[in-house]
Amino acid sequence: MSLGWRLIPALLAWAYAATAQNGAGLWSFDAASLKPANQGRDGPGPLRGGPGTSSPGQLAGAASLKTLLMRAYELKDYQIGGPGWMDSERYEIAAKIPGGATRREVALMLQSLLTQRFRLAVHRETRELPMYALEVAKGGPKLQASDAAGTAPDATDTTGFSPKLTKGSDGFPGIAGGQKLPRSYEVVVGGSDGIMYKLWARSETMEQLADRLSAQLSRPVADRTGLKEVYDFALTWTMENGGAGVPRTGPPPDMIETYSSPILSDPGLSIFAALPAQLGLKLEAGRGPLEMLIVDKADRVPIGN
Repeated sequence: MSLGWRLIPALLAWAYAATAQNGAGLWSFDAASLKPANQGRDGPGPLRGGPGTSSPGQLAGAASLKTLLMRAYELKDYQIGGPGWMDSERYEIAAKIPGGATRREVALMLQSLLTQRFRLAVHRETRELPMYALEVAKGGPKLQASDAAGTAPDATDTTGFSPKLTKGSDGFPGIAGGQKLPRSYEVVVGGSDGIMYKLWARSETMEQLADRLSAQLSRPVADRTGLKEVYDFALTWTMENGGAGVPRTGPPPDMIETYSSPILSDPGLSIFAALPAQLGLKLEAGRGPLEMLIVDKADRVPIGN
């Protein structure tokens, strides 16, 4: 079964990237520091900032080269290939963003910075890879259409948003009533049986849900539901992990809250079982072509600032 699905936004990003790499000074931060990160407990936090956040004028934190490439090229983890150390080595970045820069422009600035400091060489290719299609399950969808007037997403930045939580009937944290919520909020709970996620989504499209699932599964997910409205829903599932840490393919750190002593009512509820039971949707496995970014060369230690 072929899903016949390609990531068009990635192609557009690469078209912009060619411009950025051919003109080294065309897209650049006002100032930028990039160096190996302190690996100890006192090291920098995760990568934060940029347009649309509470710190639009700076990009700062620590991340692997693969994570930096994901941000720079607007790609998923599974779309980037290269040496294994790109996942393990961490780098501290502090970049000053020019006023009024857009998210795409900041991505191009980061592409230029990585190319210069790591002496990066990449190429693009298409590979046939495993994929999933998000479809409506037997019995139909179990989704509530959003009330545009009553549940439209708040326009304010919600990075670091931390609502008041209560203990839900399933033993999992729940959001106390009477609070203004962002478009979505995720709680991640770590336990000996694995990692349990709970997602509250407001005014979310099925395409957005498919994108979320692709990050969790480290595999492309195409929306084939045919559902065109926006929906409010909650979804709870478990990912086996064998410990309390957040898995690498989980949501970014600035979108989660972590609790160390949960009561997991159903530690075996995988995303494949949760989707039909809770939302009336399912994931069908298949294969299809996917555009990849392959790192041919990169220095392990970046050129000094």
